[in-house]
Amino acid sequence: MPARGYSFAAGGENGPSNIPGIYEGMTRENFRINDDINKIDQSFLGSLTRGAFGIVSSVSQDDCQAEKQVLLPTGSWGWINTQQPVQLMRIGNIAIVAIPAEPTTMVGRRMRVAVLAQLKDSGIDTVIVSGLANNYSGYLTTREEFATQHYEGASTEYGPYQAAAYLQEYTRLAEALRDGTEVYDSATPPDRSGKFFSERPGVVFDDKPLKQVWGQTLVQPKASYQKGETATAVFRGAHPKNNLRTEDSFLKVQRFEKGQWVDYLSDSDFDTTYTWQREGAAYSKAIIDWRIADDTPAGTYRLLHQGDWKNGWTHKIKPYSGVSNSFSVQ
Repeated sequence: MPARGYSFAAGGENGPSNIPGIYEGMTRENFRINDDINKIDQSFLGSLTRGAFGIVSSVSQDDCQAEKQVLLPTGSWGWINTQQPVQLMRIGNIAIVAIPAEPTTMVGRRMRVAVLAQLKDSGIDTVIVSGLANNYSGYLTTREEFATQHYEGASTEYGPYQAAAYLQEYTRLAEALRDGTEVYDSATPPDRSGKFFSERPGVVFDDKPLKQVWGQTLVQPKASYQKGETATAVFRGAHPKNNLRTEDSFLKVQRFEKGQWVDYLSDSDFDTTYTWQREGAAYSKAIIDWRIADDTPAGTYRLLHQGDWKNGWTHKIKPYSGVSNSFSVQ
């Protein structure tokens, strides 16, 4: 059954969770409440955290998960399909391997070698691995990577031989593509389009200090900047999960042209960064950074933040926006 390990809760190097007592590399062999083997976090709080998680997960351990100390039995809870779709396509001399997972670079290399071995004599000379295709099944690691139980291995849902299983299936698809034969009968993943679940709790409510308003600029940018500098403004905001603003933006850099403000950049541009920061239990800050490129036209600019806040009494979500003072770029 699919499951995630303790090191999943630790997060990766680029986004650690900083949960006391939880770290990468926690396996069934070295897991101890008091951490007397790894000795990475032997604090009271760390031991308390491991103990609390240990009670919850004690009934979820699975020998089929090998080194993984199971934290979340995602398959039993219905969080993830027990069946996944695999797909292989050909476009001219290119084969595209569509994987419903996030493969590591080594899995990708092995997959390319295996598929190309079957198709190289039929005119294929390039194999592209496309992850996160058609469905999602977490990370996909090699047997060796799985054994170390870092974040990616702990997030490899189907156990130590998941990569081998995918390699087997894509090799069969490559053989069928090469020989022009029908694909063997296969199971169809269940239709979950009518079901919804969230691994993380939603936003309960947003709050702000009594004398502040939504979108208020807490830190204004400087009056002027040179190209190559970074303009920054901080706003009183709300949780971004209230509205992900798909095909929209949490920020805008606006330029004053011919008597009106014109959008210049958004959060999809490389030179801008939107950062959400929790302050206390229910306050939020929105930090907007604009790294002013060397080819930016001189002129007058301002930073705009737009978001949505959730009312704790009515649970309604309402939009807001705020703008900074204008500043010059020379």
